[in-house]
Amino acid sequence: MKTVYIVIFCFTLGASGFAQNRSVNLQENLPFERVLNQAKKENKFIFLDFGSLTCLPCLYLKKNVFTVDSVADFINSRFVSVDYNIGKEKERLSKLYGVDAEPVLLILDKNGKLMHRMVGKCSTDELIARFKQGLDTKENLVAQDKEYQKGNRDPEFLLRYLETLLIARFPDKMNEVIKGVLDGPLENLKKKEVWELFVRYNDNPVSREMLYVFDHRKEFSDLFGGKQVEMKINKHYDAKTQYFIFGHQSPIKDTIFKKMLSYLQHTDYEKATEWLAFLVPAQYKFTNWPQMAREIDNVLAFNILKGKKRQLYMKMMAEQICWYSNNILSLPYAIRWIDALLPEIQDEKTIKSIKDTRSQLIQKIVIAKNSSNSTGTDSVLQ
Repeated sequence: MKTVYIVIFCFTLGASGFAQNRSVNLQENLPFERVLNQAKKENKFIFLDFGSLTCLPCLYLKKNVFTVDSVADFINSRFVSVDYNIGKEKERLSKLYGVDAEPVLLILDKNGKLMHRMVGKCSTDELIARFKQGLDTKENLVAQDKEYQKGNRDPEFLLRYLETLLIARFPDKMNEVIKGVLDGPLENLKKKEVWELFVRYNDNPVSREMLYVFDHRKEFSDLFGGKQVEMKINKHYDAKTQYFIFGHQSPIKDTIFKKMLSYLQHTDYEKATEWLAFLVPAQYKFTNWPQMAREIDNVLAFNILKGKKRQLYMKMMAEQICWYSNNILSLPYAIRWIDALLPEIQDEKTIKSIKDTRSQLIQKIVIAKNSSNSTGTDSVLQ
C-alpha cells in the first residue's frame, strides 16, 4: 500500500512540475493587414508586443510571464498576438503607434484602434491586471484620456489616470496632469487627496510644492506623519545628489542643481550637510578638477561624514577623480585619500579595487608628466 501511495505522490509531483506548459501564441513580424484580417475573422482583440531579440525585459516577459498557463489562457482566448522584434513592419507600426521604448505592449481593437498601452516588464498578476484594464472600455488608457479631456478632476480618478500614464510611460502627460492639480494654492497640499498625488508623482526636489513641504515639514508631519514626510524629502534629494556627483557631465549649468545647492546651504535640515558634502564638490566637476579635489579635502578635514560613510566617500571620490580627470594637480589628492583609507579596510575585494584605482592614478600622473615634458610646457591636462 505504501508503494502505491509513493507512486501516486511521485506522479502528482511530476505532473505539477510540468503543469506550466502553455504559452502566449505570439506570431512574429506579420504584415499588419494579415493581423487585422485574422482578428476580424476570429472576432478577437489584437495584442502587439514591441521589443528586440537582445532586450532583457522583453526576454524576461517571454520566458517567465508569457509561459504561465493563466496568462497564456487569458490572452490566447481573447487576442491575436504578434511579436514585432525586427524589420520594416516593426518600424512602420512603431511610428504609427508612437512606440519609442521596449518592451511596449499594445492592446488594439479588431480594427487596429489603440485601446491601451503598457511599457516595461511586470509580474504575472500585474500583466493580467493590466490586460483586464485594457479591455475595460471605461478604465483603459483611451477611456481615461477622454474622461480627462472632458474635465474630470476628481482626485480618485486622477490617481487612477496617473497610474495608467505611468505604466504607459507618458511622462509629459503625467507632468501636465500633476501640474494642473498642484498649480493651485500651496495650502491645498494639506488636503489628503492632493497630498497623495504629490507624494506619489512629484519628483522635483526644488519644485515649489517640495520646497513648501520642506519649509513646513513640522506641520505636514503632524498631518501625515513624520516618517512619510521625511521619506519623501530624502528620497528625491538623495537621488538628485547621486545623479549630480556621479553624472557624466558638469551639473553647474543645471537649474535644479543650482537651486538645490543654494537651498541646502540655508536650511537646518539634518541631512543637508551630508548632501552638501557631495554637491559642493560637484559644482566643479569637469570644469575645475583641482578645486573639486580641494572641496572634497574640506569635507574630510571637517569630518562631515563619519565611519563607513566616510570610507565609502573617500573611495568613491578617488574613483571619480581617477575615471574622469587627467589634471595633474587633482590626481595626487585621490592617491592621498586612498593611502589614508587602505589601513581601515579589511575586505580583500575592496582592498584590491582601491589598489587598482591607485595604480591607474599613478599611470595618469606619469602620462601627464611625460606629455608636459615632451611639449616643453607646464600645462596640465583637463
